[in-house]
Amino acid sequence: MKKINILLLLLTLGFFISCDKDDSSKMHSFTGKAQKGPYIQGTTITVHELKPDLGQTGQSFTTSVTDDDGSFSLSNIDMTSNLALLTATGYYFSEVYDRVSGAPLTLQALTDLAGKDQININVLTHLIKGRIEKLVAGGLNFQQANEQAKSEMLSFLGVTGTFENDFDNLDISAAEEYNAVLLAFSILLQRRSFNYLDQASTSTPELTQLLSRLSADFAEDGLISDQKSIDTLLYNISQLNLIDMRNIVKNRYSSLGQSVTISDFEKYIIKFLEKHGDNYMSFAYPETAIVMLGSHNEFPNILIPSETVFYSDTIYTIAAITPLNKSLKIKFTGSSYIQLGHPFGWELTNEYPDGFTLESQRQSSLMTVQIAFTLPGTAIIEYYENSDTPTFSKEIGWQKIGD
Repeated sequence: MKKINILLLLLTLGFFISCDKDDSSKMHSFTGKAQKGPYIQGTTITVHELKPDLGQTGQSFTTSVTDDDGSFSLSNIDMTSNLALLTATGYYFSEVYDRVSGAPLTLQALTDLAGKDQININVLTHLIKGRIEKLVAGGLNFQQANEQAKSEMLSFLGVTGTFENDFDNLDISAAEEYNAVLLAFSILLQRRSFNYLDQASTSTPELTQLLSRLSADFAEDGLISDQKSIDTLLYNISQLNLIDMRNIVKNRYSSLGQSVTISDFEKYIIKFLEKHGDNYMSFAYPETAIVMLGSHNEFPNILIPSETVFYSDTIYTIAAITPLNKSLKIKFTGSSYIQLGHPFGWELTNEYPDGFTLESQRQSSLMTVQIAFTLPGTAIIEYYENSDTPTFSKEIGWQKIGD
């Protein structure tokens, strides 16, 4: 009789333990996107279950990106916690270089799965991961730590006002205002090089190193104070052609059969410049400037307002710097006897044989393009300084040296 009672007790305890385990078990299903630019099909996605202190439980799940827009999904994963670490490792489409990366990149996101059916992995979720972990170790719960880390990162980026969305909700291909912050930061993180071989071999490793440096700095106190890192971001901005960046992103999604509205990311690049960069207060036309990246040779600038006489068979530059939140258009009308090089910072519209138009793609940064005259000729140059009508114009002429 005694043995029967003990057996019944053990069975009863086993029943309640089993019930407790079932009650604490949670089934999660969600979709997401992995983005620097969008990760390509085949990228590995891993989900690690986490404890409240963000330590791993040892349970993990894997899936992969199923489309070149970075999409992935997981269905009915059984977890005892709502907290998870998502990791994406693979190749991504570079919105700076207009091609798939030459090396894989790893990005991560800490998240609370409760009530969520969409969780994205991106550079902002990656950069605040270490800061969240430090805040949780200091006594905050995940929600408090996530909100504080998000607020601190937005402050670094120069973003003010209400920002209710978590970083794991952001999507560079979506039109809403808050998505512009992610696209802007994704773009300014990557160094621009016009040498494909250089890009293929160094761009992603350099990006990985920069992300690591920024993340470690930010984790300590919610600030990024390393001037070398900030200078790198400012330099990256100085080499960006923003009109090209917008077109690259739009065309990439169009090639995937998706019609998207690209958010106004340009203004958040300007906000970063306003917070961290030196601002030009007026339009500037330097006397001389380089005509290509990596060159140390400077040439006279034909945009200097007082200069109107030039010479054929001589190299010149068309150089300008626009202030923040301003635009510049240069319209050259006249003789077809000119030769143009590759524009840096300008968007060139060739209107041969009647001339050409240059529109600014950068702010608070030098824009140049090489120009040379062949046979003697004349032209009108019109300056549109943040205006739809010319704010200044001049007539120029060029002749052979000695004439």
